[in-house]
Amino acid sequence: MPNAVIYARYSSHSQTEQSIEGQLRECYAYAERLGYAVIHEYIDRAITGRYDDRPEFQHMIQDSKKKQFEFALVWKLDRFARNRYDSATYKYKLKQNGVRVLSAMENLGDGDESVILEAMLEAFAEYYSLNLSTNIRRGIRESVLKGFSIGGKTPLGYAVKDKKVFMDPEYAPIIRELYTRYAAGEKPVEIAKDINSRGIRTRDGRPFTGTSLNFIFKNRKYLGEFSLHGVESDFYPPIIDPSTFEAVQRRLLAASRAGQPAKAKVPYLMTGKAFCGLCGGKLIGDSGKSRNGSIHNYYSCIERKKRNACTKKPEVKDALEKFVIDQTVAYLSEAENLNKIAIGILKAYDKEFNVSASKELERQLRKLEKDIDKYTEAFADAPTKSSRSKISDKLIAMEAEKEGIEFDIAKNKIANEIKISKNNILEWLKLFAEGDSDDPSFQKRLIDVFINAVYVYDDRVIILFNVKDDMRDPVRIETELLHQILFYPNFSFLSSRTFGSVFNK
Repeated sequence: MPNAVIYARYSSHSQTEQSIEGQLRECYAYAERLGYAVIHEYIDRAITGRYDDRPEFQHMIQDSKKKQFEFALVWKLDRFARNRYDSATYKYKLKQNGVRVLSAMENLGDGDESVILEAMLEAFAEYYSLNLSTNIRRGIRESVLKGFSIGGKTPLGYAVKDKKVFMDPEYAPIIRELYTRYAAGEKPVEIAKDINSRGIRTRDGRPFTGTSLNFIFKNRKYLGEFSLHGVESDFYPPIIDPSTFEAVQRRLLAASRAGQPAKAKVPYLMTGKAFCGLCGGKLIGDSGKSRNGSIHNYYSCIERKKRNACTKKPEVKDALEKFVIDQTVAYLSEAENLNKIAIGILKAYDKEFNVSASKELERQLRKLEKDIDKYTEAFADAPTKSSRSKISDKLIAMEAEKEGIEFDIAKNKIANEIKISKNNILEWLKLFAEGDSDDPSFQKRLIDVFINAVYVYDDRVIILFNVKDDMRDPVRIETELLHQILFYPNFSFLSSRTFGSVFNK
């Protein structure tokens, strides 16, 4: 069962805590349908999505490096990020760590060239980051060198005062106890059960779990180590001594090996994009053994596998993926198709980053500044402490939103200076048309970028691209003409070799 986390966010300027409950409910239901185990929730309250320096959001990005989850679930993609640059940048970071972002409410089938634009921006992410973050990183580096906290959520056991990190007298002893007991051989679940029975809770008031202890046991800040953008600092005072920390790491390593027998992890490249043509359910990764002990991997309809509510036969994983990849490369090999995609990307780029977009942002900024002035006046005239508190919350949210809009305006200005041309886009697209279709990394990238959805029947396949035609409908591939369906008799029984022979005919 793949591990997943949920990211939820709301802004107090226009939403309520109920929004968080609704997001979590939908994400948990989505995870259950896909068969994913949710191991953690990251929740940012009263923070605008325009601003990327959200404490729990950044916490999730950092935690992705630990390779403990494969999917980040969001209610809608605007909970993840509201602008294309941030979405591209942070999805890229998560992908580098083996994590994929999935939306619980936004079904595939309506993607367009903006998805490919985002992938192109990912390719340019390093360039963008260097230009957009120079001053921010300089400020962060100076803060780190001076031993100042740079914000965000401090680990349990630490607290911040006057921008300085110090040991929390309440929780630091608990952290030591957790490490000592685990190093001595106790199981995380047993430790958590005992800690909870004593009425001890996390800073957020939640009970400890075996999973949350694993996060604690891997945090090197408890050793006093901290590094950011290549700058090391000792402003985290060590809570755990090196010998205890290393003993804990040895146990964690042994536990991970014991829990994972010699079994290669099989990547299912079309997870979240493949659907059953008969019932519309997701196709999920599945495997089985033959009589001689060989393991075979399939895509199976989740409705048939979990509820026996569909008659769709399983599909051979490698054969189906190879077919989709070959069809996509064939489509991209046509110069006319590349030209249409490039035009579509240019339009999407102009829509995201242009003078009118900047003007709209500036209009939003002026309106927001007026609202801030009004609320500031209302705060001064508020008759009660309770009403002042509510107004203060709105002001905080609006100030964060203002900062985010100002950052978006700066991004637009830089994007306009880059002036991506049609030729730039065509050169980038040709990398896919001329790529090695047998290279696993190329296969994954190709499917991630260009495939919107694949509907698989027992006798035919429909493949939808992240490309719109002249009628603004998703392009469907076919052997000769667009908008027709591919038919392959007895598709479920075809091997990858048969696939090739049918296609060549």
